[in-house]
Amino acid sequence: MADYFNLDIGQSVESERGIWYRNIQFLGAGGNAVTFLVLCTSGSHRGVLFALKVFRVISSDERRRKFLEEREFLESQCDHPSILRVFDTGVFSQGVDEYPFVVSEYLPFTMADRIRQRTATIVEKLSYTLQQLSALEYLDTLPNPVVHRDIKPHNMFLKGQSCVLGDFGLMKLIESEEESDREIFKESMLPGMPRFYRTPDLVAYANNVTGISTKSDVFQLGLVVAELFTGRNPGMAPPDNDLLAPFEMENLQSVPGQIGMGIAALIRRMLVMDPDERESASQLIDPWRGPFDEAINSSHALEGRAF
Repeated sequence: MADYFNLDIGQSVESERGIWYRNIQFLGAGGNAVTFLVLCTSGSHRGVLFALKVFRVISSDERRRKFLEEREFLESQCDHPSILRVFDTGVFSQGVDEYPFVVSEYLPFTMADRIRQRTATIVEKLSYTLQQLSALEYLDTLPNPVVHRDIKPHNMFLKGQSCVLGDFGLMKLIESEEESDREIFKESMLPGMPRFYRTPDLVAYANNVTGISTKSDVFQLGLVVAELFTGRNPGMAPPDNDLLAPFEMENLQSVPGQIGMGIAALIRRMLVMDPDERESASQLIDPWRGPFDEAINSSHALEGRAF
């Protein structure tokens, strides 16, 4: 079995529904998959650009199972406007090797771009935060709740004023078996578990100390939101790149503006170290609506519009 996969420019693949997609360019590679920008050339979406994500580590049955679990969840079980939408699936054959793939919406602009450019308004920052909390509330209230485990600016995609959570490659169903998942998670840590977006929950889980809950995603989102509002992520890099080292956090930087103190207080509620004391996404949405409504009213008073 070959764990390497590539598509030539102009090469086409056919989905399980008989839809064809032609490769336009390489987009990137992760620990388990490689992604291409493709043009749909048949069917009702002909002429639309999509992202084609192909699983490549076919030598690992457990990793294949995780990829197919992610694909099944996004295609058949997930329905939320702030979570990446999947349109099609299939399997690409090269000789005796078979590489499953997923076709999703193509969103080239990420939260990392937005943070780096420093152009987001206070209303936009608050809107992004609320949208992502809504996505986490959805994942938490599913019949079998899901922990994303890889929330970071590069996995949050922007489309106009919409903020969409993607890349569920490290997702875990709460009720799934922990021992095999923990081993796969630890194998994925170097390319997958982000150095600056670890959580105390993820470290404890990887060290076989505790289980994992959806509260970990709240903390991880809190790190991103802190960076969005202050320009600095309070999560400290682990010493000597040891991702199993205890998680440490520096003091949160001040949030500028008239409602900055209130926003900083809400971020701190997301960054409570003990998950038993940390609030859920459901508990945090309404408190975050307060500064959002205040910012909307202020924006209308000053400029006559919100965005």
